[in-house]
Amino acid sequence: MAEAYSLSFHTIGAVKNTETQLETGYYLQKIIMIVSIPICSLGLIGNIIVFWLLCFKIQKTKFTVYFLNMALADLTVLCYYVIAFVLFLKAIPINLFYLHIMELAHAFGFNASTYLLTAISAERYLMVFSPGWYQLHRPKYLSEIMCAVLWGLSCLMSLVLYFACYLQFDATLSEVNHSCEPTKLFRVIVNLLVFLPIMVFSTSILFIRMLRTLQETPPAKLDITIVATVLLFLLFAASVRIIEIIARWVPQVHIPVVFLIFHFLDAIDSSGTPFIYFIVGYSKTALVGNQPIKTFLERALLDEGNEGEQVTWAPGTK
Repeated sequence: MAEAYSLSFHTIGAVKNTETQLETGYYLQKIIMIVSIPICSLGLIGNIIVFWLLCFKIQKTKFTVYFLNMALADLTVLCYYVIAFVLFLKAIPINLFYLHIMELAHAFGFNASTYLLTAISAERYLMVFSPGWYQLHRPKYLSEIMCAVLWGLSCLMSLVLYFACYLQFDATLSEVNHSCEPTKLFRVIVNLLVFLPIMVFSTSILFIRMLRTLQETPPAKLDITIVATVLLFLLFAASVRIIEIIARWVPQVHIPVVFLIFHFLDAIDSSGTPFIYFIVGYSKTALVGNQPIKTFLERALLDEGNEGEQVTWAPGTK
């Protein structure tokens, strides 16, 4: 569906191009997909490890709840890419209905990941800059409640867009669904004008604070993790959404290969997130232990510094 810049959309639309354009575009798309599949596979392994460790091996905190749900959302996105790329490369025909379901799953996962990352950065901002108010007014199960609400919002957004734009994805139907464009505009407003500014503002303030206090005290590993994860998102995933807006006014941008490249960038974002955790939490001393990966993840996600509610953490604790 349009939410995910679906491969099926461009494949269906490609029949209108010339034979030469199709041949050139096909080989370029094939190369991009061949490169993408190993990256997505590594991302799947990384997110599965993070999900499993956060579920069973690492102590539960308000932030690990968010990161666990983010890993699940990224897994959904990466599963879509691996299946879609393999189907394309093997030229396996697939029923349009099942293709819609796959694209719906991608949109569901991508939206949820965006909303959860926004919640993480916003809550960390409140924890650091309003610790008194935060500790007095924060509900005990806020993380769980927010995750449920954000998954629900993601599901609602994906389903509404799916039904509003459904007819545009069937090449045999000529009827135009006039509710599609307003629905996509609403999606853009929610994602880029509500959630993205909150994410950018919260993370920017955290980053500035890190730079100012760097000489006095080492920054909390959690802050570094949040800033690095948001930066990865802005560099890769958010660029796809910005190109969507440009394509509305510049039709020449709406080229299958261009959008496939941005799909590739989107896949890098979902694949790279777990490796950011491991890099931020890396420590030579942890290599001596029996579970270095678990220790790296603990350092990256449990070290909240001295602000707010301090989490007691030591390597190897459960």
